[in-house]
Amino acid sequence: MAVEKFVDLTATGPSMEEAVAAAVQRAGLTLRGITGFEVSRIEGTVENGSEVVYRVHVRISFVIKEQLHE
Repeated sequence: MAVEKFVDLTATGPSMEEAVAAAVQRAGLTLRGITGFEVSRIEGTVENGSEVVYRVHVRISFVIKEQLHE
């Protein structure tokens, strides 16, 4: 039986997809066993009068490995 844990991250990018991908990729640098994600909120800003930047709040799920510590 697997046990999962969740971490909440916020990432930005020029598109929603790129922002989500950035969050998942960054999480993958330190987390193993990532199984999925959920976008809980999408926001955005406009920079320099016309440049749209997306900000996504992402919940990443991953499996906690079973191992004994001595």
